[in-house]
Amino acid sequence: MITAIRAMFSSTIGKFLALAFVVLVGLAFALSDVTGNSSFGGIGGANVAKVGSEEIGVGELRDRVRQAYNQARQNQPGMTMAAFVESGGLDQVLNQLVEGRAFDQFATDMGFGVSKRLLDGRIADIPAFAGVSGTFDQTRFESFLRENGMTETQLRADLRQQLLIEQLAAPVGMMPRIAPGMAQPYAALLMEQRRGQATFIPASPFAPTADPGDATLRTYLTQNAAKFTVPERRVVQYALFDRAAVPVPAVTDAEIAKVYKDNAARYAASETRRFSQVIVPDQATANSLAAKVRGGTSLAAAAQAAGLSASTTGDLTQSAYAATASAAAAKTAFAAKRGDLVGPTQTGLGWSVARVEDVTARPAQSLADASAEIRTELAKNKANEAIVDYYNAIQDAVNGGASVEEVAADRKLQLQTTPALLPSGRVPGQPAFTLAPELAPLVSQAFQAAGEGEGHIATLVENEKFAVYSVKSIIAAAPPPFAQIRGDLLSEWRFAQGQKVARDKARAIAKAVEGGKSLADAVAAAGPNIGNAQTIGGRRAELGANGQPVPPELALLFSMAKGSVKTLEIPGNRGWMVIALTDVARPDPKSIEPQRVAAIAQPLAPAFGSELVEQLAAEAKRRVGVTINKTLVDQLRRELTGTAPVAE
Repeated sequence: MITAIRAMFSSTIGKFLALAFVVLVGLAFALSDVTGNSSFGGIGGANVAKVGSEEIGVGELRDRVRQAYNQARQNQPGMTMAAFVESGGLDQVLNQLVEGRAFDQFATDMGFGVSKRLLDGRIADIPAFAGVSGTFDQTRFESFLRENGMTETQLRADLRQQLLIEQLAAPVGMMPRIAPGMAQPYAALLMEQRRGQATFIPASPFAPTADPGDATLRTYLTQNAAKFTVPERRVVQYALFDRAAVPVPAVTDAEIAKVYKDNAARYAASETRRFSQVIVPDQATANSLAAKVRGGTSLAAAAQAAGLSASTTGDLTQSAYAATASAAAAKTAFAAKRGDLVGPTQTGLGWSVARVEDVTARPAQSLADASAEIRTELAKNKANEAIVDYYNAIQDAVNGGASVEEVAADRKLQLQTTPALLPSGRVPGQPAFTLAPELAPLVSQAFQAAGEGEGHIATLVENEKFAVYSVKSIIAAAPPPFAQIRGDLLSEWRFAQGQKVARDKARAIAKAVEGGKSLADAVAAAGPNIGNAQTIGGRRAELGANGQPVPPELALLFSMAKGSVKTLEIPGNRGWMVIALTDVARPDPKSIEPQRVAAIAQPLAPAFGSELVEQLAAEAKRRVGVTINKTLVDQLRRELTGTAPVAE
């Protein structure tokens, strides 16, 4: 989970070019919780940061963190707010808000700007503002702003910041290449080989067998609440509607007759022809080529003999042919029979010699003949219009404050209610429960909704099937009742106690190695239930090969100084390791083959670009001036993780 959160913030250039995690997260994912309110519960309206001439209120930071948390749950449905904050989410969001404001003022001072037209275009391209037809919809735009408590001014300010960052940071970050001399040390680093020793001290042999009692276990639960917390669950009330539920007006004979009359040319008799032709630069060559063809040589052979080639057109109408030659030439070509040679005729590209390869005649269609086709087309158009009107009517009702129950009753739709769902669609304690796969978009949007009772529409199948829904109730993330999880608590407490013993033994072994003992001797002196010292190592370039995760002990080994010893905790109370680095072999950078250096230089360029953007961000913050209220940030951290009461 921590890795997933860090991955979201890992790319420096991506952080500044997209700002998707903070600035536009509410747009790209149509999220809620964008209240724009600087005192949304909890801590009051104080400011957590001052960036140049602008201030960031604690309410704004709280809302942005909630947005980021909601997005993170799309990839990690079981993630709690406490886990998100403890994994660095709050600090990353604050940093991006600060850097975004700093970039805005820095870019403005340097003369960069964003026009209203550019902002309008970016707004029109945001999928969250598209209506059922897939294009920008003003009603949907206004509805989105209203549902999220956001003003158009706030939205435009965020987009302006995004566009300024793109103008300023993108050219800096997109470094095309780096010089071989700069890449040589990195090539040597990748070819570095390391060797050391490691031992594992498991926690389980040192875990106590006694039951410490309820008081100790309750304390342990309080200290590790996030580990036992069941994620937030939501009960969703919904009603489905699709094309089958929408009445469609019948197609009338008068409508068919009007279409037939308005498109008379479409139903009149027509003829298309396909030609093979050769284009030559002058009339003399064209006459010579035509004479050979009329003498019995094929057009392709005659063209090849002249150093040319024949091509075949598509099916052309007379008017289309005239557009490439002339009306007179087209008249002649369409008067010829299949197999006849036409030309030479002068065209815009030269002189054409052509043969009629195929003639397709389509007789005129009477009104009676065309009626079935026209009726089908009109019925399809009316069905499309009907579902759009039906959708918009429900959207208007929801926007007007109608409840899902009222909409369902008015439209005679079947109202359904889910159990208390996790974001994944599963129900804790009910492993047999299976949510219909088509409802996945509904559940995803329901967990993005701001609160209970508000009506929304989810698209289940594009332009085909929809659901009008509301969140009926929200069950906050919390651990189950103590009695229900006492057995798990006891097991985890025992392993945690064993982990402490394993930690102490690991530290003692490391201290002994630092004092001059070999790792093997230090392990032997530490007592039973400890693994033997094993040799570990490899080449740096092989770490993570083929997308495989890097073992923690190797990751630590390749970050240590030669001759040093380190301890490493194994997650999940599984134990500790002691790592000793004994040998480091790195080649001379100048001795590495140029081809290998060039291969390493190419992927290094983006990393250098990201480093330059980091420096640009630091300079922007230095120029405008940044002050962080760490006390308020820590207070918000405690509020979000549940380790401090929310201030009223």
